[in-house]
Amino acid sequence: MSGESAMGSANLGLLRQCEEGLKAIEAAADVESVVAAMRAHAGSARVQEVACGALRHLTGADAENRIRAGTAGAVEAVVAAMRAHAGNAGVQEAAGAALFSLRNMVTNAENRTRAVTAGAVEA
Repeated sequence: MSGESAMGSANLGLLRQCEEGLKAIEAAADVESVVAAMRAHAGSARVQEVACGALRHLTGADAENRIRAGTAGAVEAVVAAMRAHAGNAGVQEAAGAALFSLRNMVTNAENRTRAVTAGAVEA
């Protein structure tokens, strides 16, 4: 197999992985599934960006979902995405919005603590 063909195969594999992650996020009706997709596809910036957007959407006006997301490890997954994709503006923007939603200053002191412990300030 030529170098070009091998690169094409690798790119197709990454594309399939990204598509599977995106489908999992789109199908997810709960924050736990979104966090699981983030962990399973940590190397895909696009999956991380979409997942962060989904977390923001799912937790924005729902205090119960913020608690469930925190328990599921969403804060840590978002911080991990920020670190893994530090040079990707889309991931950084979506992750920042997700963290804001997850650690809503008024209702979720526990997620604020998780964010600090996970290193969100440094990320």
